[in-house]
Amino acid sequence: MIWRYPDQRQPVVALLGPRRSGKSSMLRSLSQGCGSTVVHAYLDFHETPLDPVSAAALVAFQMMRGWDTLRRSPVFHRFALGLLALNENLESDRARATDQIRGLIQQYTRNTRRGRFASRVEEAVDATMDVVATGALSPLVQGPREVVSAVRDSARPVIGSLLQSTARWGLRDALRWHVGIPEAEAAGSLDALIRLSSASRTAAVAPLLSAFLADVKDQAERHPALRSACSCEIPAAEAARGRHGHAWVLLVDGAQTRAGRRFLSALVAARIRNEQNGPGGTGAADPLVVLAACDQWQPEWTSRWCEPWRTTPLPGTPQRRIPLLSRATRAAWTRQDEPGARAGAGTTGGGGAAAGPDPASPAHYWYPVWLDPMSEERVAEVTGDGAPLAGPLPASVAHALTGGHWGAALTLQDQRENTPPDQDAAERDRPLPAAVDPGGRPLWSRALETSLPEGLAVPGRQWAAPPPVVLAAAYLADMRTADDPRVPPGIADLPRSLELLRRNLWVSTFFHRPSRIREVGWGDADRPPVLHPWLSRCALTALSAATAAPAGPSEDAPPDPWRAVFTGQARALVSLTDAHRGSIVARDEQQLFYELSLGHFAPVAGALAERFDRDHRAWVRLLDYLASAPCRLVHRQSAPEAYAVLLDGIEEEGRDVVAVTTAKLLALLWLYSDPLTEHNRRWDGQIEECFDRLSHNSRLLDVSALQQAGALFA
Repeated sequence: MIWRYPDQRQPVVALLGPRRSGKSSMLRSLSQGCGSTVVHAYLDFHETPLDPVSAAALVAFQMMRGWDTLRRSPVFHRFALGLLALNENLESDRARATDQIRGLIQQYTRNTRRGRFASRVEEAVDATMDVVATGALSPLVQGPREVVSAVRDSARPVIGSLLQSTARWGLRDALRWHVGIPEAEAAGSLDALIRLSSASRTAAVAPLLSAFLADVKDQAERHPALRSACSCEIPAAEAARGRHGHAWVLLVDGAQTRAGRRFLSALVAARIRNEQNGPGGTGAADPLVVLAACDQWQPEWTSRWCEPWRTTPLPGTPQRRIPLLSRATRAAWTRQDEPGARAGAGTTGGGGAAAGPDPASPAHYWYPVWLDPMSEERVAEVTGDGAPLAGPLPASVAHALTGGHWGAALTLQDQRENTPPDQDAAERDRPLPAAVDPGGRPLWSRALETSLPEGLAVPGRQWAAPPPVVLAAAYLADMRTADDPRVPPGIADLPRSLELLRRNLWVSTFFHRPSRIREVGWGDADRPPVLHPWLSRCALTALSAATAAPAGPSEDAPPDPWRAVFTGQARALVSLTDAHRGSIVARDEQQLFYELSLGHFAPVAGALAERFDRDHRAWVRLLDYLASAPCRLVHRQSAPEAYAVLLDGIEEEGRDVVAVTTAKLLALLWLYSDPLTEHNRRWDGQIEECFDRLSHNSRLLDVSALQQAGALFA
């Protein structure tokens, strides 16, 4: 989107991702990449919460530097004149106020490029007349010297005025622009600036930001980028379109802050205003593309864009899914301008066309995109940097645990860097989220403190009631509840916790890590929204490590928090299903999910084996669903040790081949889905062998689902 062709509108791109996901680093990298080739500016509302007018002034100041691709540095005459008038305290007398504004214009004119040139010419002419007056050119000048001096004194202000009038000629468009804005009410240029000066700073935001965008548009049209200074690699498909221009880039950090929201809302409103007031509807085609880092979803986007925690767009609406940043294109954004644009993938719930685009809607100008997570190689590089004394951490484990989250990778790096070389065996064998720092504080506690949104407290090591974030993590671990609009009323604070996590972008379909067999069982079904794996793992580690505070001195043994949370949630979901007359089959499968979460492995494996010879594709789907259940075993021991515990005595109970193989396969996939389990060829081979054995012992003719699933581990 850095390329721009004439009259192309530019989006306000909202770069989405949860807190500390790397958005700020991305903006800084882009700023460095723009260098001195692409006109750009950088605002950080975290560090400097400016009001909209001051923020626009800072952007203009940054853009007025020299650029390799421009013959002249950009100027912002419309915006500068309006800003001068706004900051001037005018006299109450109209004539004096007019003189003040006229003086401001003259002073500003002298500071422009043309004004400085005119001043230099004026000085040269004045020096020439001094030479004449002193008699150095007396043979060429007729008359007394006193007459020449009088002529010089009379001509000096006239010449200066003429020269500066020529310089003011460069401001004529800026002055005319202020005459044409609605606030001027068709008054003259001086009267229009007087009206702007008397306006409040809040009322002046709209005309000043409109002036800023008009200046940007005017500069891009009058002074296009130099072709020779452009180093763009032009694809063959684009070469036929002819010469391209560069968008001007505004990078905004902290867009979700109050100051950031005010500025961007005012900027979008200014674009709408320019489009409505510009001749021929071309006023909004300024070249400024905005990339704003935001870690909160804004409600106004919902009219056009599907929330990232929703599986599918709302039917009958023009909602569309937001793309990853790496897949975002201008064509996808401008598709909303096409007549008869349809919702989602092109159809609505009723089969008819969705509502057409509304150019006056702020959502029409926004383009939310999702920041790509870091790759496995990049996570391994970050977590391994500076930790030579720590034990090896498999790249697949680091990537699955952090979910490609920048802040999570840095937290892991800090933990590994501070690991003492003489750490005892008990500490080394702790699961990574439970590892402690030199002060004895566990990693999960530090991670939650830096990640949780405001309003959700970090759990302690002992509690009388489960904290809201723990309840939300347990609830969102079930993929069948994550997208269900019905929330069990019996789980305290759950609606508020879910709302906070969703609004702060910790719940998203982008976080779902599909298993290898998902496509076999679920087909092309949409990915469900899940809690970010880093936050989920830390919250569940807190639940596993917690001890319940005794209710009173008479209580002998307080209940196990893990068992209490998942048992209570299972009962609440049964009551919710019965109250809404939900599917009994789905209810029974969901109860198996919670039985497995509670560690009741043998009964769940037996129930799964009983369903084997009904429908293999549905059976693979159920297997995949059950294997996604939270596993407490890996919080306390390694995956191979947990596997041995699960299958202890499984072959000595007289079970048939299908039952034994089903138990092995469920154990393997259950542990495999946990981010702390390292993926290796040995486990892949065992899973492939189980699927192969099941396909040979099936009573059904069609075993293609089992064969397809096994081939994925070959």
